Amino acid sequence: MFLRTLAPLALAVAVAFGSTHLHAEALVKPVPTPDLSRLPPAQADELRKTRETFEKSKIALVGEPLAEAYAILGAAYARNGFVDAATIALEDASLLAPKDGRWVYVQGVLARSQKQAGVAQNYFDIALQLNPEYLPIRATVARGKMDNGDLDGARKLLADYVAKHTDQAVPYAMLGEIALKQKRYAEAIEQTQRALAIDPKATALYATLAEAQAGAGNAQAAADARAKAGNVPPVLADPLGDGLLGRAGTAVTGTGAAAAPKGIGDVPALLALHQYDAARKVLDAAVAASPKDATLLALYARAEAAAGNLAAANARADAAIAADRNSALAQLSKGVALEMGNDDAGAQRAYQEAVRLDPKLGEVRALLGALLLRTGRAADAAVQYRALVQLDLRDAEHWMQLVGADVVAGQCGSALRDSSDLLATDVNNKFVLQLFVRLASTCAQASAGERRGALEYGRKLYAENPSAPNGEAYALALAANGKWDDAVKTQQAAMFVLVRNGLKAALTPYREVLQQLQAHKLPDRPWPASAAVYHPLRLAPDAPAKR
Repeated sequence: MFLRTLAPLALAVAVAFGSTHLHAEALVKPVPTPDLSRLPPAQADELRKTRETFEKSKIALVGEPLAEAYAILGAAYARNGFVDAATIALEDASLLAPKDGRWVYVQGVLARSQKQAGVAQNYFDIALQLNPEYLPIRATVARGKMDNGDLDGARKLLADYVAKHTDQAVPYAMLGEIALKQKRYAEAIEQTQRALAIDPKATALYATLAEAQAGAGNAQAAADARAKAGNVPPVLADPLGDGLLGRAGTAVTGTGAAAAPKGIGDVPALLALHQYDAARKVLDAAVAASPKDATLLALYARAEAAAGNLAAANARADAAIAADRNSALAQLSKGVALEMGNDDAGAQRAYQEAVRLDPKLGEVRALLGALLLRTGRAADAAVQYRALVQLDLRDAEHWMQLVGADVVAGQCGSALRDSSDLLATDVNNKFVLQLFVRLASTCAQASAGERRGALEYGRKLYAENPSAPNGEAYALALAANGKWDDAVKTQQAAMFVLVRNGLKAALTPYREVLQQLQAHKLPDRPWPASAAVYHPLRLAPDAPAKR
C-alpha cells in the first residue's frame, strides 16, 4: 500500500500470518547495540531513540512491515558508522522480506562502502532480479559488467530500461560510453546528446561527446564539445543508497516507475527511511514542473501526512482534488489527512468518494473498513473487506480483516461460508484453510459437520507444519469436538514453539486461549477478544510535525 501508515495489527497478526513469518523470525539474528559514547550527545540520543522505537514496535510487526523496521534501524546504524550492527539489521530485513529487492540492494551499497566489491556485486545482481525498475540497481549492475568487459551485457540492461523509460540521463550516458568503447561513434553521439537534452547541466558528458565526434571525423564538433566539458556528471537519484549512507538527496528526475508520477524519484523509499526533507525536495521540483498533476499533489499530501504536517497535507490534498475532481487518489489523500486529524466523518466521506471513483482501489477500501470497524459499524466494515478480498483472494491480511469484522458484527457464519466457498475452488490456500478451522471451531452458527471437518483439516494442517498458529487452530478444533485434554496439550505445544523460536512476547493471546481450554470453555471467536484485528487503530503520522 502506498505510504500507508504501518499501524500494527499487534499479536493477532502474528497469530494469523502463520508459519512463514514465524519461521523467518526464528532465523533473524539479534542486532547488537553498539557503544554510542564516541558520538556527539544529540546524535547518540537520536540513535538511542531510534533503537528504542524499533524494540517497542518489532513485537507487534510481522513480514514486510517488520523487515522495513529492521532496514530503518540498519540505515540509522550505517549512517553513524556502526557497520557490524547495520549489516546484521539489513540481513534480517532481507530474510523477513526475501522478495523485496530494496534491502538486498542496500546490503550491496553497504558492502561497496566497505570496499567489498565482489560481495557487493553479488547483492546487486540479486537485487536486480527482484526489483528491475529501480534505476540505481540496474545502472550499478551495468557498470559492473562494463568494468568486467561485458559491454554487450551492460548495453542490453540499459537498452531494456530506456525502451520503457525515457526521462533519465544516466542510462543514455552509459549507452553512449559503451558505444564509444565499441567504436560505434554515431550511436555514441546520439546517446550522449539524448543524455544532455535531459540533463544539460551534466557537463562531464561533453568529454564523451567530443571523443565520439572526433572518432566520427568531425573535428570542429569535437572542439566545440571539448570547450564545454566540465566535471558535473548526470544526476542519478538513489534515495535508498543515499538514505543508507547519509548522503544528501539530489534527485530532480524520476526512476520511471510505472505506478508513480514522473519526476518524483523514489519518494516512497525516502519516506520509508523517514527522510522527509529529502522527499520534499524531490516533490517540490516535480510540482514546479507539473503544478496541476493531481496524482503528484496527492502523493505530496501523503508525504506531509506521514511527516505529521497535517495542515500542509490537507492543503495538498485540496489542491489535488481541485486539479482533478475524478481522482480517487486525491480523495484518498484527503481522507488520510482528515483521519489523522481526528475528523472521522470527513475521512469517511472522502474514502467513500474515492471508492465511488475507483471501486478497485484496494487501499481505500481497507482504510474505510478499518474506520467503520473502529467507529462501531462492523457490518458496514465487513462489506468493504469482502469487496477487498475479491480483489485478491489470496491476500491473508484482507481475509483476516474480513473475518474480524464479521465476528464483531455477529456474522461469523457469513465468514465461514466465504472461506468454505474459496476452499471449494482452492483447497491449497493454507491460510484460508486455517481460518476455516478456527471459524468452524468457534462460530455458534457452524454445523456439526463443519466442526468435524475442522478437526480433519486441522489435523492435516498441523501434521504438514506444526507451527504455533496451526497448532492453536488444531487445538480449537479438538475442543470443538469434545477432545479437551488433547486440545490443552496441543495448545501447550503451540506455545512451546513460540518460546523455542524466541517469541515469548507473542504468548499472551495463546495463554488466554489455553486458560479457556483448561476450563473446558470453547472460545467464541477465532482469536481472543483483545486481538488487535477487532480494534483497528486510527491512522497516525509516522513522525511528529517538524518543518
